[in-house]
Amino acid sequence: MKTIVLACGSGIATSTAVAKKVADLLDANGYQNQYKIVQCAIAEARATCEKRHAVVLIATTVKPEGLPCPFVNGVPFLTSVGRSACEQKVLEIMAR
Repeated sequence: MKTIVLACGSGIATSTAVAKKVADLLDANGYQNQYKIVQCAIAEARATCEKRHAVVLIATTVKPEGLPCPFVNGVPFLTSVGRSACEQKVLEIMAR
């Protein structure tokens, strides 16, 4: 089971919207039941990634310093601008 951490300013609003879109993307590409999505505030992202051994942090805010995992900008999941490239990056990380 791979853990994906989703973060926004509070860990509630935009991360929830992105979580649904990421889940739909992963399920449509054969990753059903192979991942777990954990949401948090960006201030908790680094610690959450470390504690949960996350494979990726997807955030709708700036990248935190010292991340132990890859980072994907989650804004394209909200705006659709650059979404295809963002989705491809998530799928590449999941394929590892």
